[in-house]
Amino acid sequence: MGSTKVTDEKLERTLVRIPPCTLPVEAYGRQPLEWSASRPPVWAWISWPHKPAEKIAAFAHAWNDRVVIVHWDGPAGAVNTVVWRIAVTRRRT
Repeated sequence: MGSTKVTDEKLERTLVRIPPCTLPVEAYGRQPLEWSASRPPVWAWISWPHKPAEKIAAFAHAWNDRVVIVHWDGPAGAVNTVVWRIAVTRRRT
């Protein structure tokens, strides 16, 4: 039984390190990114290669009319990714 628990723990440590799906640079479009020093709080729908998409409390670092670069602290540390702008809404803190 003990080895099953160790295996499950190793699997969990591996899974939390899998990065989210991110959009390629080609998706950004022509409008330049607007970088924000204030980094407003947002809700962002994040897609993963190994599990269903989930709504994450994050911060917007940059955006344009098509995409948003979001950042949050996950179980394995700091994470960032690029998502479609429609997948992001402002949140109150």
